[in-house]
Amino acid sequence: MKSNIRIFALLYVILVTLFITNATAYPLHYETTSFKVSGNCVMCKKRIESALKGNPAIKSVDWNVNTKIVKVEYNPHSISLEKIHQLIADAGHDTDKVKASQSVYIKLPDCCQYERKK
Repeated sequence: MKSNIRIFALLYVILVTLFITNATAYPLHYETTSFKVSGNCVMCKKRIESALKGNPAIKSVDWNVNTKIVKVEYNPHSISLEKIHQLIADAGHDTDKVKASQSVYIKLPDCCQYERKK
């Protein structure tokens, strides 16, 4: 009986240690950033926001059609700012740091093909 209690106690200590280690491995800390993203319309808004929504490291995203500024709340321990820019560029929209590839850009609907900087 005493050996069973010792085994359960040892398992309990191991599980608590694993839980604490896992809980501190990826702190739930969010930062907010804003930057320019090229686009024209509500379809662009949906595409830009969809490029980030669903990613567990992204808490919120909002692209303003008028100002062309995206506001992103994200966990910097889980995703880099560079990766956020790349995900948007992969959807076909240039950011102030990453330009979308031409092959993706030309697949955008005509109304979404914004004027690109040379």
